[in-house]
Amino acid sequence: MHNAAYDRGLAESYTSPETIGEMLQCSALWQRWSDILGSSQDSAFVANLREELSAARAGIRHRYWQRQARRDMREDSDLSYFDKMHARAESWADSQAAGYATGADSKISSMMSWLATC
Repeated sequence: MHNAAYDRGLAESYTSPETIGEMLQCSALWQRWSDILGSSQDSAFVANLREELSAARAGIRHRYWQRQARRDMREDSDLSYFDKMHARAESWADSQAAGYATGADSKISSMMSWLATC
């Protein structure tokens, strides 16, 4: 289900993160995905995920989007704005992960779709 939902997300995604807030959301979501994989007791599940959804890739994507957001900050940018957007992104990613944890197909598909966009 995860691989198929990710594939659908790739096929339906016509954009990639452009704003600092979107980049921070992607960073936070990939971090949550990494946490989910790290706590999984199902080694077969983890082994059968496509490479893009692996724990190693999740860590890389998390760091990539965090760096992109920081690069988009200009020297004269208000750091409080970055902090506010970071807090919002973390909260949003927490809610996505909580939805995923319910095991509902729609929540799993939603998270996979967001990861595909990121």
